[in-house]
Amino acid sequence: MPQNTPFLELIILKLMVFLPKVFAAVIGAIFGLMLSGDIGKDGKIQVNMSVIIKFTIAVTISLFGGAAHIEFMGYQDYSVMTQGAIMLVWAVFGMLAIGIVYQAIALWQGKTIAEVIKEIKDAAFAIFGK
Repeated sequence: MPQNTPFLELIILKLMVFLPKVFAAVIGAIFGLMLSGDIGKDGKIQVNMSVIIKFTIAVTISLFGGAAHIEFMGYQDYSVMTQGAIMLVWAVFGMLAIGIVYQAIALWQGKTIAEVIKEIKDAAFAIFGK
């Protein structure tokens, strides 16, 4: 870049590469909220602290996990849209992981280990048959 390029233009040029990835992370987090049931079939969302935390964590997982995945797998030479798709996938599956952990913690509330094991066993038999 030329030496006389204004500082603001340099910042904008650097952000132009990063913004599609952030956009993909936000869209992925919204998909994750839809899958978790926080956004209903009618498209309405009840904004509360839980939804804000889930959204923030999903975007964070997407940005950090996606960037680490891109760097680890050597996808730096791929297009920005491909990298954005990787980040979108990380956001959706990050939200899935959050849901699994949340449900696992909720499963333990007020129960003994034997009761939890019995519930898991009953659910497995119901899903896979006897």
